[in-house]
Amino acid sequence: MRTDKSRLRRSLMSLWDQMRQIRHLPIQEQVDALNVTLRGHYAYYGVRRKYPRTAEGVPGRRAYWRKMLRSGSWAGRHFTWAAFNRLIERVPLLRPQLRLPYRVLQTLVVL
Repeated sequence: MRTDKSRLRRSLMSLWDQMRQIRHLPIQEQVDALNVTLRGHYAYYGVRRKYPRTAEGVPGRRAYWRKMLRSGSWAGRHFTWAAFNRLIERVPLLRPQLRLPYRVLQTLVVL
């Protein structure tokens, strides 16, 4: 029961599209919108066997959000990783969580 690559890719592309659309909002509003999306994403992909792929994408999501924050302004050129990490400490994005361990999932399966 692994995650289908195309399905995961589609969900990441929709997340990246959302980041492009909200990049002009204030930071707190961006974090709130991204956390709502990530909560649903982690609820779907947070099953034990799908979890490794979910955790793999965290650095990519952060890097893309930083790229969106840097785009479109002269000030963004000086937005270093150190500054971005301070921002993440102040307003964190949700971390992936295991929602449904595999043993619980096995008990729910009815043949």
